Amino acid sequence: MEKLRYVETKSLGVIQIMIGLVHIGFGAVSLVLLPYHRVFAALGGYPFWAGLFFIISGSLAVSTEKYLNTSLVKCSVGMNITSSIMALVGIMLYLTELCLNSVLKNCDHLNQDKYSCELSYQIGTGLGILLFLFTSLEFCIAVSTTHFGCLAVCCNNERAITFMQYTIYQGGMNSAEGNPAPPASSATLSSKEEAC
Repeated sequence: MEKLRYVETKSLGVIQIMIGLVHIGFGAVSLVLLPYHRVFAALGGYPFWAGLFFIISGSLAVSTEKYLNTSLVKCSVGMNITSSIMALVGIMLYLTELCLNSVLKNCDHLNQDKYSCELSYQIGTGLGILLFLFTSLEFCIAVSTTHFGCLAVCCNNERAITFMQYTIYQGGMNSAEGNPAPPASSATLSSKEEAC
């Protein structure tokens, strides 16, 4: 569990919280562009509920470093798995949005001048690219935080194996209590079980 402190989960958690806030803020701006730009992610409310999941998983990652608790680390791992799935869904949504908007770029159906339609298209495309990049970053952070949390919780089974030295004398064995201790390298061995 102490190795989890060296991963800087607090910094990763703060970045996740910021990504969640960016999603909520720019998702609201995307809804304003909805009549002029096809925003598939904002139609289902993806920036809002995904931003909420990102904020919760970031908060759990920050509190995990502060209070090293096994159950808190497990909750953080579960929430980061959920956030990585949400980020994967977001990557697919934003890629679909960017591909379809580049193909279906058409302002003829709107009663609007060409300049404002072109400006809203460029702003919508810029927001789509920005949110796609932030969603990809969130996916990488959530997967790496899940990996480090799993290593801290699942693979924390170190066992010390102690070998006792015995002296064999005429027909029997005797414990080497009075004998000098063996060298430190052969006395205690530690092995890690690969549980994950």
